[in-house]
Amino acid sequence: MNSDLTGVQSNEGHSATDDFITRKYVLPLLRDEATRNRLIAEHKANPIGTPAHNGRPSIGHSDDLIRVIDKFRRAPMKGKYVSVCIKPFEDFRIGVVSGVRGEPVKLLEGSFSSQDACEHGIFLKRIADILRKYDPSNDAVAHRRTGGWK
Repeated sequence: MNSDLTGVQSNEGHSATDDFITRKYVLPLLRDEATRNRLIAEHKANPIGTPAHNGRPSIGHSDDLIRVIDKFRRAPMKGKYVSVCIKPFEDFRIGVVSGVRGEPVKLLEGSFSSQDACEHGIFLKRIADILRKYDPSNDAVAHRRTGGWK
């Protein structure tokens, strides 16, 4: 019996599609410093959005920020950052999920005074991680291109 995984079993279709979407639509937003700073400021002001309440309209995010947040949401559970409430309304920490059901979340150093601040801290970590992952100097595809990233 062949023990090699098929493309479907290894999720190659999703991985290739997600990689394409990331390179085409997300990285240009994060690599441009002005756009990245705008998205960070927008997220800091409203990390989780504000639902409609008592006749007031909801306050959502811009299309660019939604695109980036959606990319982060598509990440596999293993290694994903989560907000962990240590003491309600006082102490929040960033945790890292193991990806194995029932295993505890690994807490990172640092504490936040609100859930919004913690969510923004997670957002900043995710930006740093994706920029590191797709750094052109570490990217085999970019090395094959003439002239690197354009």
